[in-house]
Amino acid sequence: MHKPQRDILYLEGPGDIVAVYETWRTRGDFNSVTVITFSGQLFDFCKMGHHSICAVSYCAKPAAIVDEQFTVMNLPRRNIELPKIGYALTLLVYSVRLFLLALRVKPKVILVSSGVIGWAFLPVLKLSGAKLVPVMHNALWPEGHKPHHAIAAFIRRCYGLIWKRCVWLTIAVSPAVERQVQSLATNTPLSIVPFRPSFPADSFKTAPKPRAFFDRPFRIMYAGRIEENKGVFDILAIARSLNESAAGQFEFVFCGDGNELMSLQERIRALGLTDTVRALGKLSRSDLIAQYLESHIVIVPTRSTCAEGYAMVVAEAIVLLRPVITSSVVPAAETLKEAVVLANTDDIQSYIAAISAISLDAGLYQRLVDGAQRLRKALLDDIYSFRHALTSINLAITNK
Repeated sequence: MHKPQRDILYLEGPGDIVAVYETWRTRGDFNSVTVITFSGQLFDFCKMGHHSICAVSYCAKPAAIVDEQFTVMNLPRRNIELPKIGYALTLLVYSVRLFLLALRVKPKVILVSSGVIGWAFLPVLKLSGAKLVPVMHNALWPEGHKPHHAIAAFIRRCYGLIWKRCVWLTIAVSPAVERQVQSLATNTPLSIVPFRPSFPADSFKTAPKPRAFFDRPFRIMYAGRIEENKGVFDILAIARSLNESAAGQFEFVFCGDGNELMSLQERIRALGLTDTVRALGKLSRSDLIAQYLESHIVIVPTRSTCAEGYAMVVAEAIVLLRPVITSSVVPAAETLKEAVVLANTDDIQSYIAAISAISLDAGLYQRLVDGAQRLRKALLDDIYSFRHALTSINLAITNK
């Protein structure tokens, strides 16, 4: 396929970016999300700025669309099944394929999202001559749990060299990620631009009503990937304990898909929690919002093994005036603390105590809801959107 020269080469993860583009250009939206997609914001930026773009995901479903301004394609990343070195070889081979694509597209800027090739292989893309801009959706390590063993320290030193010599600009999703990136380059200030998840202001113009505090059972919602490192099995332990001490007073609901969904559903049945715990799987946007509105609070018990970059579900809950229980390993808690109760990371008893405290204290619950109301305006402001952060690359596009 002929690939015309483009101003920007954008590299994204496993999502179907062709489907996103088709929906975007017909001015539709995905009914499974409450936030504005990052790729959709990028397309808006390019349209408004008259920039041409080649946008690539490693979605396993090959597809492509080429028009005058946009080239959008799913370029599958084939896994190399070898012990120990297979994943690294997978990333290296994919990096070379993207480098060859860059030679054909001749972009002025390459935007690389977290997880596409691994930061160790950024120098491969640098050989194209384009300015490299990592888009950091994930942290480099779990916040507050920086590894100090020799291998981790060596990797950080390598990353420091890469950032100083190869990276032109970094776009980072949270202050925690900004600090981690800057710590790589001792005594060398790096160019870092912040962004946050964005919400369609028109869809959330009217603030919803908080859940009435005295409605019972007290309902706790989890939304996100169903994975062990997201703490989903910790929630089952929490639910079991609360059910034993206060039968019928608490209800839990899981919304989302993931590798552990079937295991979670089986565990719910095995523990005899089907009356108080439900795992609903992936929901449409309207159904997901309905679940938020039926809940008192949202729980985000990410474990210390997960390098969370932000955790947009925290912001999502607060936009809908639902207080959040989480821990300091979740970077969103730092900027949204007015509506957040912090538990200790990986500490089930701490989460149990936090849930119990909120469920018994109407004043505390109201203060958290009021905090969410104050934060809501800023969360709906475009100033920290990904689209706004992208204006920082205009100079590279126009000057080269």
